[in-house]
Amino acid sequence: MKGLYTPHLVVGAALLAFSGIGTAFAEVGEKEKSYDFDNKVHYYQTKIGEDNYKIEIQSDDYKHFANQSMFLLRHADRLCRGRTFMLKVLEGVQEYERFPTKPRAYQPPLNVLLQCDAPEKKEK
Repeated sequence: MKGLYTPHLVVGAALLAFSGIGTAFAEVGEKEKSYDFDNKVHYYQTKIGEDNYKIEIQSDDYKHFANQSMFLLRHADRLCRGRTFMLKVLEGVQEYERFPTKPRAYQPPLNVLLQCDAPEKKEK
């Protein structure tokens, strides 16, 4: 495929391929600060061990909690590469009030432990 747009396609494909690598392959014990542009979520991620992560989603506002929760499920699936995973919520689940009558107190970040199932071993 020769043409005017070929170099742009190659560079774009390379950038897309490398964009997801940094998130899933962090060093053990290293706390990374990241931002998800789709859900507008600030979060910290720490790799605890092989296929084990601690994720801390920064609380934003009450309406944004649904986005944070959806981000958490999608991000866990991405980190576990489609394998089954378990989430353990440590703190930060916000209560739902349809019509709050008083100002809401400061909500702590949503802290979660993520454990991915081990990949299935292929039998010979």
